[in-house]
Amino acid sequence: MRKIIFIALLVFVFAAAGIFWFTDKNPKVTTCAQDTFVCPDGSVVERIGFQCEFAACPGNAEEETSENSANLPVRKTIAGLQHVFQTFNNCSSVALVVAFSKYGVSDTQEAIAAGTRPWNNRNGDNDDKSVTLYEMADYASATHGLAAYVRPNGDIELLKRFIANDIPVIARARMYPNQEYVHYRVVKGYDEARDIIIESDGIEGPNREYSYDEWLHLWEEFNYSYLIAVPNNVRPLVEEILGEERDERTAWGGARARAERDIAADPNDKSATYNLVTALYYLGDYKGVVREFEKIEAQLPPHKLWYQDEPIYAYYELGNYDRVLSLVEKVIGDRNKSVSELYVLRGKIYLSRADENAARAEFEKAIHYNNTLVSAKDALASLDGR
Repeated sequence: MRKIIFIALLVFVFAAAGIFWFTDKNPKVTTCAQDTFVCPDGSVVERIGFQCEFAACPGNAEEETSENSANLPVRKTIAGLQHVFQTFNNCSSVALVVAFSKYGVSDTQEAIAAGTRPWNNRNGDNDDKSVTLYEMADYASATHGLAAYVRPNGDIELLKRFIANDIPVIARARMYPNQEYVHYRVVKGYDEARDIIIESDGIEGPNREYSYDEWLHLWEEFNYSYLIAVPNNVRPLVEEILGEERDERTAWGGARARAERDIAADPNDKSATYNLVTALYYLGDYKGVVREFEKIEAQLPPHKLWYQDEPIYAYYELGNYDRVLSLVEKVIGDRNKSVSELYVLRGKIYLSRADENAARAEFEKAIHYNNTLVSAKDALASLDGR
């Protein structure tokens, strides 16, 4: 009997010890009733902890967040973007192809060029060298029904917010650090730990990296301007990120204030002064445009008006037609004969002077170089209807 009691006591002791052991080694219990999480792209990831902790979503593997960036990931790259190397002077078309690919919108640089810059020359002579962000936005909307936002006054924090939300940004920037040629770049990632912007570049490849300072230097030449093109269901998110600058005029007001601060810091900053010029144009201050442009005109690089011709249009709005004609000839005569919009402008001036034959010739030239240009077709139709 004593032996039986002793054995029973031993069993009890070991059982109690076992309960203590397993209870002590597994103090956590599952407090999350959710086994899976649906990512922004629709994919599903599983819980990886006792609490509501889940595996990283595709393209968003970085769990750590930045203290200075409203809880954005320290690093992020948008996954799955198509990359295309550009043909000559076709960076605008390639940038749209890359940005479209995020949303499964299929297009080619050849088709986009046909719709935005149909006069192409692989050697560059007299081809259309400057497709604007507004023209790119019009193409995205008209061809694919996308919501498009053209804004100035971007900064690194804004880029990070878009990227963190899987929205690629088409930026208008310099091609090289010390010249004025435009190059469109698709910002697709950043790394806050290294102060790096990551872009898809039609010349330099799908993962070109720039330091924040290098990137801002490239971007400043064109008023830190950018294009967002997204499906309509993404519009609320884009406008939330834009904040007050979802209103375009507000954004241009911000660009003006920024340029004025930069000029106050360095009165010899020609890029800042030209940024003020373009901001004033979009705010409707044409006299201000002319005033600021003439301060630096003699110091500008030779092709500045190829890409930013707002001063020409400001002179037109002020009725200084001789100045318009002079500047238009300067642009067109510099291996840039296919800037169709300037033929339309010149035709309107000839028409105001009752020279219908000269006006017709200008409108026909515009259509010759760009048979999709609505303003040229409308001007010619109006003339035919007289």
